[in-house]
Amino acid sequence: MVEKSFSLFGREIFRVERNRAGQFSYQFFNGDDFVNSENYIHLSLTNPVLMTIIALRSKIYSQMDIQHYDQKGQIIENSPYVKLLKSPNYFQSGEDFLFQQMWFMSAVGVDYTYQIKAFSNDIPKALYNLIPSEIDFKDQHKVKNFIVTDKDKKAFGDRQIEYKLDNQTYKISIKDLIPFYDLSNGLKPNGFISSLSRVKGISKVLENIEQNLKSKNVNLQMSQKYIGLNQSNGNEAQIKDGDRKSIEGKIGSKSLILTNANVDVKHLVSDFKRLYLDEQFSQDALKCLLAYDMNKDVLNFFGTGGSTFENQEKGELRYLQNSIMTTANNTMNSFSQQWGLFERGEKLVASYDHLNIMQPVMNEKIDSFKKMQETIKIGLENKTLTEAEAKKMSDDFKIKLGL
Repeated sequence: MVEKSFSLFGREIFRVERNRAGQFSYQFFNGDDFVNSENYIHLSLTNPVLMTIIALRSKIYSQMDIQHYDQKGQIIENSPYVKLLKSPNYFQSGEDFLFQQMWFMSAVGVDYTYQIKAFSNDIPKALYNLIPSEIDFKDQHKVKNFIVTDKDKKAFGDRQIEYKLDNQTYKISIKDLIPFYDLSNGLKPNGFISSLSRVKGISKVLENIEQNLKSKNVNLQMSQKYIGLNQSNGNEAQIKDGDRKSIEGKIGSKSLILTNANVDVKHLVSDFKRLYLDEQFSQDALKCLLAYDMNKDVLNFFGTGGSTFENQEKGELRYLQNSIMTTANNTMNSFSQQWGLFERGEKLVASYDHLNIMQPVMNEKIDSFKKMQETIKIGLENKTLTEAEAKKMSDDFKIKLGL
């Protein structure tokens, strides 16, 4: 009996056995272990489809421009909060920090930003995204009643979790964490400060992709191998040493077995194309794209039937507006709420207007503003608007357009 096990991410997924008669039997194991949040970061860094999707998502997200607005909609110059987000800690730039934040949200479903303060009401001196696998909540996230009063909030905020940093364990109060959710919190029990990962929904598809790549790798190796069937009748002419040397010289190799017998030689993989591995890979990749609000106009894994440049441009713009900007706005709202800006009528705003892909949108905004100005001018000339009303309309419209 010969036995061979196959593993994926350190987990045995199936076993193959061959008996003395050459018969094979297969045993597949339950795939539940694959759906494990501790593996999500590893998956995001090793699965080629998931890594590509999250890398693109994180790259676009990290290119946001952040501004601090006062209650009148005017930009606050030299804002300490904007300065903090542009240089959040000793090791990261603002872009690196945001890239990492989106990566954790995309892979695990949530990112916890640790804000280090001297005093509770101070502006944080540094911000760090905690590596999800190093956090141990120790059931401190669980609640037995709805939190309503200030006393309840303080008691919950004072709870402490443990975090490992270079093998050193630190206790961190929940009030010093800012959670950011990819989907939404509270979708499962004990989930007030956690969110489900999109990876869970496509885990079986990702496993198919892994097996597809393994299968292709094995078949490519087997395609270099041949099997020969001896068809000798015993009457063949004998190969002499001179003939042997001549054959070896012409093919430039001695790694060839020469025989007097007639041999029928075949590839061990007779028709690689009929396996349809690339087609299956592309279809599985598309399922993963859709799970992350993308489609093949944004990221194309298909060898044929690619998108036109115009469709790609529209697809990228639609993805930026409908997915990335929504998450960016949510992030800025979380920071604004955490730092008490909303209470003062202020807010942090993320913008992508500086990106080339947003130029058509900017042109539309400018055209809309010109038309509004013309309308206001007519209103002033006809005296249906006062100077104060006209200015307010113009200012409000500018804020609405984000100009």
